[in-house]
Amino acid sequence: MSAEAKVLQQIEHSLDDIVRKAESCVTGTRAASLDLEESQLRNLQNLASATDSVLALENFIGYQMGRKKIPAEVGRQILEDMRELSQMAEQIAQKDSALLRRVWMELIRLYLGFLVRKFVAERKG
Repeated sequence: MSAEAKVLQQIEHSLDDIVRKAESCVTGTRAASLDLEESQLRNLQNLASATDSVLALENFIGYQMGRKKIPAEVGRQILEDMRELSQMAEQIAQKDSALLRRVWMELIRLYLGFLVRKFVAERKG
């Protein structure tokens, strides 16, 4: 099995933890009942798909929190979850710094996808 296939397999094995983390963010912050629009989360998800920069995502979240488009408690939880995903990425990348960045961004993208889905389910369900 190639190194890339092993990484993809390890990411796949982490999906349940990522789903739980995203769903916990939505339920724990009561995001669906706050003044938060689905479009703000989709904008964040779209930015994550378009960049490989975690700092750009953190900057966008801070900006949206400052504009009161993302409630502070939701933004802080997303930022904390992203930091925790870096630890998961470190385990998967096994000290390969070039791989670490790609894995971390992939975990963040997955997390944000599950976050948006849970938010929509809570808001519209």
